[in-house]
Amino acid sequence: MAVPLDPPVAFAPLLRLDRLRLLDLLAGLAPEEWRRDTPCPGWTVLGLVSHLVGVDLSVISSNRDHHHGTPAPAGIDEAGFIDWLDDLQREWVHAARRISPQLMVQLLAFLDEHVATTLARQDPRARTATVSWASDEPQPVWLDHGRELTERWIHRQQLHEAIGQPSDLRPDLVGPVLDTLRWAYPHRLRQVDHPTGTAMLVEVDGEGQRHRWCLLRDEQEWTFVPRVIDHLDAVVTMSTEQAWRLLSNNYREDAHGPIGIHGDPQLGAVIMNTRGIIGHPQ
Repeated sequence: MAVPLDPPVAFAPLLRLDRLRLLDLLAGLAPEEWRRDTPCPGWTVLGLVSHLVGVDLSVISSNRDHHHGTPAPAGIDEAGFIDWLDDLQREWVHAARRISPQLMVQLLAFLDEHVATTLARQDPRARTATVSWASDEPQPVWLDHGRELTERWIHRQQLHEAIGQPSDLRPDLVGPVLDTLRWAYPHRLRQVDHPTGTAMLVEVDGEGQRHRWCLLRDEQEWTFVPRVIDHLDAVVTMSTEQAWRLLSNNYREDAHGPIGIHGDPQLGAVIMNTRGIIGHPQ
């Protein structure tokens, strides 16, 4: 499905808002909390924060300075790319282990404005972005900006979890995050061979907000439609907490409750295995 050219929101201010909330969270950490394990295997709180510093440096280097020091190997498939990227991220976090928590926080504060300024200077409508979980084709730059927001927001939720705090589901950020992640659905639904006119609904309801995404199979592809179709072949219902966790490999039924799947089980299975990140579904 072609992603619309016009951005739904301006993402640079949202990135800055998310960073402000991250810095507030980190400012209150005790020394022992920096050593706690996070949902990212092998990474402590300090390790995950150092990953975020690396993400900032990469965005500025590649988008502002056009420096691509670690290009992916040519000719690898999606699974190979995921493995290569995971190795690259682990290498950075391992190398950054000598940086103190205090310096990490200072780097995050310093890089914040540079990341936002870099993205704000780009044309959000230019169809030049690569977002592999949403399409095999170039997409509008705004979708890549949304991806940058989702990565930072998701990692912040993982930090909340690591120190025993609930997810921060305030709608000003979780709304744009979910509205970005949903673009993984039509791309992954290509896996199923269903006739033209097949329709399904993904409904996210909870924490004072509601999202209803209706998808229709037309003659060529799956596409979002603006209204809910009367005849639905499948309906998947989940809470906001379940939705962000499922789309980011952070969902466990035993911890976060069952997700409702009604109708065609094949369509439901695709939704359960769709991720709006670069990673293997778990």
